[in-house]
Amino acid sequence: MFAPYRRLRTRACSGVASLLGVTTLAIGIISTVSPAPDPSGPPSVATVNAAANDDRPNFVFVLADDLDQTTSPYWEAMPYTASLIRDKGMTFTNGFAPTPICCPARGTILTGKYGHNTGVLTNAGDVGGWATFAANGNEEKTFARYLHDTGYDTALVGKYMNGIDDDPTHIPPGWSEWYGSVDNFFYTGYNYALNENGTIVDYGGPENPANYSTDVVAAKSTDFIRRAAAGDEPFFLYAASTAPHLPLPPAPRYADNPFADDAAPRTPNFNEPDVSDKPWWLQQSAKARSAQLAATNGPDYRNRMGSLYAFDEMVRGIVETLGSIGELDNTYLVFTSDNGYNLGAHRLIGKQAPYDESMRVPLVIAGPGIEHGTDGHMIAHIDLAPTFLELAGVSIPPDVDGQSLVPLLHGEEPASWRTDLLGQYAGPGVDGKDGIASEAVGKATAVYLDIPPWSGLRTARYLYVRWYDLDRSPQVHEHELYDLNADPYQLTNLLATPAGKVQNAALVADLDTRLNELATCSGATCRS
Repeated sequence: MFAPYRRLRTRACSGVASLLGVTTLAIGIISTVSPAPDPSGPPSVATVNAAANDDRPNFVFVLADDLDQTTSPYWEAMPYTASLIRDKGMTFTNGFAPTPICCPARGTILTGKYGHNTGVLTNAGDVGGWATFAANGNEEKTFARYLHDTGYDTALVGKYMNGIDDDPTHIPPGWSEWYGSVDNFFYTGYNYALNENGTIVDYGGPENPANYSTDVVAAKSTDFIRRAAAGDEPFFLYAASTAPHLPLPPAPRYADNPFADDAAPRTPNFNEPDVSDKPWWLQQSAKARSAQLAATNGPDYRNRMGSLYAFDEMVRGIVETLGSIGELDNTYLVFTSDNGYNLGAHRLIGKQAPYDESMRVPLVIAGPGIEHGTDGHMIAHIDLAPTFLELAGVSIPPDVDGQSLVPLLHGEEPASWRTDLLGQYAGPGVDGKDGIASEAVGKATAVYLDIPPWSGLRTARYLYVRWYDLDRSPQVHEHELYDLNADPYQLTNLLATPAGKVQNAALVADLDTRLNELATCSGATCRS
């Protein structure tokens, strides 16, 4: 399809390959989380000898927003992404978002750290949002900062973090170029603003189809690639459309797409009829959640799937541009999502939950030396930053919680790999505005129902959840335990009855011990 060629280079280091809630039912109290350590600046990172490494690879990181791995037939709407990345690279079948909501997930991706180590466990408030992320010194410790400091030309195009509208002209360290969204109207596709290298630029409505946000991300991404490839450094592109985040509609040219009349998939846990074994907050809100599901789930699903067509077209344009300028063979292409999404599973819409629909995310990586295949190791957002750094030849700081995926990308079995994973969410806060409500678009009509704080442990066989584990105020702590081998849709809580609690007491004790270890881990202790 492409005719790659190698350019003559004279540079020191080269480049190589209408539904969103404004009202939140705040069920539960937000958590107390230990603050992140007071930063004293970024840790020392080994400098790459550029003259000896002028074939360092490029990276294109394409991040979807709220794309579930378990329910939606997303590859059907993304044939180019499938053929150009998935079918040429490694598909990780067990990818997880440890904190499955936008801002914490993106903070974890950027730093390689769990939310309790970034101090960001929800979208806003004292344990969430961009302001907390920045105040805790995390912007000095991102993979972008480390790559930029060792010679990479870096660009972010699209969504950064919830709360950046508090300082819309802010550009974090580590980015050569910045085209970040500064308001929630970016979710709608139109009438939003971007911070373009310190200048606020307004984009209009659908009267001009070129304003569609995913298309703008696509155009700026390919422009950056062309210019960066002509320069003296390898490059890293972070392309973050909000597809398929509600309420983004399909691009006008894809209004009549194959999913335009479809209903959302009906999994065995869809609108779960019996929630008597679930925690009290779900039992209490079950009727309201079912009503919300009936009113919004169909249009939401159709918009979600329809919006992926322009996203897929963006990926095609990026890959074709790389091929046309001779950079494709030396560029790593990474596609994933910040978190999953509940399309009615357990009567839930949105993310935030400890269940698979929220926590499981797609992840595919293609590039130099990566063979086509699948890998079933348990991987997570914390693993992306160390992977980028190792592939770029940059030392991985010791405070990173994740593990590099490089051995897995080459089909090698690592000396050790995790068999369990921490999950965390700090809840919507006392006034209900710290969680999903922070993603609301003004004058929208739907109602979002948040969930309380929790922490959980995911193993190959079990999901164990402690509700209200992160509360500021004492609450009734409830627990869930699912045997995923027998109950993959998490329908039967093994701790819902006195007999179940007795029968599983020893197992729960072991899971509690391990959960307590991971909930306070940092760096190497998160990897053991």
